[in-house]
Amino acid sequence: MKTHLTINDERIDVRPRETLLSAALRQGIDFPSGCRVGGCGACKCKVVEGEVKELTETGYLLTAEELEEGYVLACQSVPKTDVRVEVELGARGVSGVVAAQQKVTHDITRLEVELDAPLDFRPGQFASLSLEGLEGVVRSYSFAEPPRADGRVAFYVRRVPGGRFSTVVNDEDLVGRRARVDGPSGDFWLRPGDAPVILAAGGSGLAPILAMLDAAADAGVSRSVTLLFGAREARDLYALDRIEAIAARWKGAFTFVPVLSEAEGDDAWDGARGLVTEHLAAHLEPGAHAYLCGPPKMVDAARALLEAHGVADVRFDRFTTQADAAPPEAPRRPVLDVLHYLKFFSFHLVGLFSAATLLAGGHYVTAGLLGVLALYVLGDALFGDDDSTPRFRYPQILTAQLWLALPLLALIVFVSVWSVCDADVLGFGALVQRLTGFDALAARAATGFGHHVSGVIITGLMIGMVGTIPAHELTHRTWDRVSMLIGRWLLAFSFDTGFAIEHVYGHHRYVSTTEDPATAPRGRNVYAHVLLSTVRGNVSAWRIEAERLAKKRLPVWSRHNAFVRGHLMSVALVILASAMGGPVAAGYFALCALWGKALLEIVNYMEHYGMVRNPSLPVQPRHSWNSNRRVSSWSMFNLTRHSHHHAHGEVPYQDLRPYPDAPMMIGGYLTTILVTLIPPLWHHLMVPKLVAWDRDHASEEERGLAAEANARSGLVALERQPGTGSGHLSFARRE
Repeated sequence: MKTHLTINDERIDVRPRETLLSAALRQGIDFPSGCRVGGCGACKCKVVEGEVKELTETGYLLTAEELEEGYVLACQSVPKTDVRVEVELGARGVSGVVAAQQKVTHDITRLEVELDAPLDFRPGQFASLSLEGLEGVVRSYSFAEPPRADGRVAFYVRRVPGGRFSTVVNDEDLVGRRARVDGPSGDFWLRPGDAPVILAAGGSGLAPILAMLDAAADAGVSRSVTLLFGAREARDLYALDRIEAIAARWKGAFTFVPVLSEAEGDDAWDGARGLVTEHLAAHLEPGAHAYLCGPPKMVDAARALLEAHGVADVRFDRFTTQADAAPPEAPRRPVLDVLHYLKFFSFHLVGLFSAATLLAGGHYVTAGLLGVLALYVLGDALFGDDDSTPRFRYPQILTAQLWLALPLLALIVFVSVWSVCDADVLGFGALVQRLTGFDALAARAATGFGHHVSGVIITGLMIGMVGTIPAHELTHRTWDRVSMLIGRWLLAFSFDTGFAIEHVYGHHRYVSTTEDPATAPRGRNVYAHVLLSTVRGNVSAWRIEAERLAKKRLPVWSRHNAFVRGHLMSVALVILASAMGGPVAAGYFALCALWGKALLEIVNYMEHYGMVRNPSLPVQPRHSWNSNRRVSSWSMFNLTRHSHHHAHGEVPYQDLRPYPDAPMMIGGYLTTILVTLIPPLWHHLMVPKLVAWDRDHASEEERGLAAEANARSGLVALERQPGTGSGHLSFARRE
């Protein structure tokens, strides 16, 4: 049944199972949004009439007051009836008159419009511009200046061959002609912070960047700034006096790099030559935020280069008309070879191999454990890195691979627990012999205590791999109830369903800070971390869930408590194990589960060990240790690409990028796990990596935090680092 959505006073259609946000964007409404997966809260709106079905739990993001007033997340709400919502869209239309017109290059004209009423906007945003005499012709241009006291707005209009609007602006005298400005639109504006900023502009794409820098200079911003401006020839450079004036007012370091792409025959030009993208890497500073504006080809190339260098905070404005402004597909080749799908089935093969060795019993169990260890340690060492980023046309197959983990893990754990039972539970051993001829009951009887120890280790390893790894991916999909349910049951096998709460709403918010239970400080050993992180992680999950229930005025001790329900799922599994083989089987399963949980905390330990970050600033790829080892990546659903995952937690595993310039782990995942178990070796290998991280990746503020962490570490090699113990470090500013 077709439903309708009224946004403020505008009524639109909503397709079946379509979210409020998708319907609005599909029909050209500039609805505020961010992640679009229920993780940021940017699309919150107030429902004043009608009912919606919420795809994810909003109590973790919205305040109690917002919930009370009827706010929902538009990206996670599907209408059940006709719905009316209120939201601040920001854009509005204001008429005015062209007050000034000035040629700044041979093909760019500065157009100034005096508005009849003030128009509020952020420097960097754009508006739709129309002119009297050009009815039906509307073009989008960025504001070239911050908001002015006199109410005038300015735009740079570049001549487009055959373009009606740009031709009129560049060729005709428009002073005195009526104009209309509809806006503002877009989310291209300078975010607050202290990270260095690198900006790249091409052609008239300089307009929003000048507006941002002008406003920031007036506000006394002191961040280190590098501006690269690309043009064809020297005659295409403009606003140089304005850039010089901004640089003179800038409180911090300011570097301007004009780049000419067609200056081969210009002997008088002694500046940079080539493409802007060819000079980006040379001017990158650790932790830099990037802003790009200009032709789509330039912007797309710059985005790819910056992402390859591990720059997570990249904001851009591709200069097209608003109607054509949909972001481009990532520059990746479509997957034509089925091997790109099959490679992730190596995960399932490892699980089936482990189940087979548990069933074979005796020395095969220990041999299977050693085989799995050898596969990862030797495989990662021999087969190198996987830096591929294919585009997958059938993501449903990739989701099915994750869902298959639940029956696979259930099989592994059943076989393992069955191996310590006296009875032939469900006639499983007899069934195996009837189907294969293999006497599984005799093999079980021949399995001694030592091989059962190996069974605990390999089962716990599979609970950590086959259970926790896909659960980690699935519980990030808070809008998909099937994925969430499967993910929580997978976590129940390691007594860790609280992970679905704390990891998504706690760890990803506080990662690499002292507030995060999963981030190990410098100097802590892995055994202490497993205990501390387990306890503090559960306390954090309980607190987050209790706060959610309080916001919704629901009792903590009730069926609504996801933390309690999750642990009851684990209790149910223990009861099933007990039903299979009594206390021995229950105790055996509990040991496997606890080892699986410990593996998660070991992985947390090595993924974020020693990292520091100001919790008020965005997470960057540099705040996680990364690995691109081929065997680990293929058989762990790209968990290894952890730097990208933390910078953009909503990105599905198949789309995670390798970020080869991010901080790198000692080796592949299982190799690094083994190293953590020997603390002296771990600290010996990690101290140089931490020193390199402080030098090459940390921002100035993070170097101060790192110095304090070094002083607390108890590691002599870190305590002796320059600046340690002196509080915040002082670094010379680049001029």
